[in-house]
Amino acid sequence: MKNSFVLSAILTSAAALGLSAPSFAQSNSQKKTPPAKQAKPAPKAHKVWTDDEVGSLRSPADAYAEASERQNAQASDTQQPGTANQTSGSKPQGNGGPPAVLTNPKSLEDADKMIAWENRDIAAQEEFLDKLKQQIAEAPADQKERLAKLLAQRTQVLANTRNELKNLQTKKRELAKPSAPSVTASAEPPSN
Repeated sequence: MKNSFVLSAILTSAAALGLSAPSFAQSNSQKKTPPAKQAKPAPKAHKVWTDDEVGSLRSPADAYAEASERQNAQASDTQQPGTANQTSGSKPQGNGGPPAVLTNPKSLEDADKMIAWENRDIAAQEEFLDKLKQQIAEAPADQKERLAKLLAQRTQVLANTRNELKNLQTKKRELAKPSAPSVTASAEPPSN
C-alpha cells in the first residue's frame, strides 16, 4: 500500500508536469521580449545664424507690405480703364464688394478715429523711410540694390496709405453734410 501510494503520487505529479509544460512554454513565447538596446537619436545640433542669414529674414512688417502690394496689384489689374480716376472716396474692389473697412466709417466719431490712426501710420512709415534712406547711404554696394527695392515698396505703401487718408477725409465730409431728404422730412410737421 505504501508503494501504491508513492506510485500514484509520482504519476499525478508526472501528469501535472506533463500538462503544465505546454502551457508554460506557450505563455513564455507569448510574452513580449524587451528590445536589446534602443539607440537614442542624436540630439539636433543648434543652428548658428550668420549675419547673412539674419539679414535675409523677413519681418512681419515686410510680409504685410508684400501682401498689401499684391492686393493693390490685383485691384489695379481688375480695375476697368474708365474707373482709373475714381472720386467716390472708396477703394476700388475687384470683386465688386463693399469698400474697405478703413474707408467706410459709420459715424463722424469713427471717421475721426480712423483718420487719427492713418496719421499715426503715415508718421511711422515716414520715419521708417528716413531710416531706410540712411541705411542705403551707409550700406555696402551688395546690399544697396535690395534696400533700394525695399525703399520703392515702402514708398508705394506710404502713397497707398495717404490715398486711404484722403478717402477717409472725403467720407468724413460726406458724413458731416446732412442728407437733404432727412432734413426736409423732419422740418415738416406730421399730418394727422
